[in-house]
Amino acid sequence: MTKRDSGKRERLVAAAVNLAYRNGFTSTSLADIAKESGVPLGNVYYYFKTRDDIAAAIIDHHRQAFDEFRARMVEVPSAKARLVSFINMTVANAGEVARHGSPSGSLCAELLKSETTGRDAVRPLLADPMGWMAEQFAEMGHGDDAGALALQLQASLQGASLLAQNAGDPDVLTREGARLKMWVNGL
Repeated sequence: MTKRDSGKRERLVAAAVNLAYRNGFTSTSLADIAKESGVPLGNVYYYFKTRDDIAAAIIDHHRQAFDEFRARMVEVPSAKARLVSFINMTVANAGEVARHGSPSGSLCAELLKSETTGRDAVRPLLADPMGWMAEQFAEMGHGDDAGALALQLQASLQGASLLAQNAGDPDVLTREGARLKMWVNGL
């Protein structure tokens, strides 16, 4: 793939990620992706043969974003600070979350209802961060409870994201984020 081809594919993926987040994956057409990316519709089929290919690219984008976050966290000196950084990352997007929901959570909820599109591939979008959280809780000395604590943190963030979206109020997520940071710091 040439550099020019790579740029088109990146624009298509970015457009697909943004449209699927704003409008939902099932409501996003190939024509929408082409228009948003500035890539001719006929070229979309060169990069993505099926809607499943587009779903896979969106899922891969989200997984790469978490992998990049996890790589940055290696520099953070304590597990507690890493968990707080994860909460801060989520809360930093409270305005968007109040409008469109959790990027990963909304995609998971939508694709898990699908019979074919990305159903199994989407599961790690919430499971991988939870596994990472469990590692942090274990490092903090909560080995026996690490999985349960990770579940509590992920459930609280995803639940607050859904409630913020439902209320159209970013403050819902901001307040829950503050409470979760106090909770983590108190462990």
